Amino acid sequence: MSNKFSIGVVVAIVLQVSAFVWWTAQQAQTIQTLEGQVKELTAKSEIEKEVQLASDVANLKKDLEELKENALQSIIDIDNMRISEDTRLGAHIDERIEGLGSYVDERLQDITNNIVAEFQKHEGWIDDLYVDYEDAIEALDKKLSDRIKDLE
Repeated sequence: MSNKFSIGVVVAIVLQVSAFVWWTAQQAQTIQTLEGQVKELTAKSEIEKEVQLASDVANLKKDLEELKENALQSIIDIDNMRISEDTRLGAHIDERIEGLGSYVDERLQDITNNIVAEFQKHEGWIDDLYVDYEDAIEALDKKLSDRIKDLE
């Protein structure tokens, strides 16, 4: 067999390599075009998100201001309501809140007194234990001293 290639085989190989190079160049160009479009769409999307966020914040500020005004007006209306001809609802509510405050003060005082009593009880136990330990240490010290004297 001969090591020579026919011209047709060489031409076919050159054409295939050329076609592959052309196809690769087209793919690279398509990828670059798509990357540019993605960057452009991403930038547009970010701008749209910023605009939407600014719009949402403005709407929330407006809603918050309306809520504040409505709440204030409702509080004023409640305060001016009348239970009877001479008693405003706001005064009644104030009286109830004062009563609740004194109840809470009494309960806190009771709880504080209970805590102090428990603390004093536990403190007494600790003092008793401390005295017992001191007595035990003195007894052991005496016992040890007696043994040392016996050994001498």
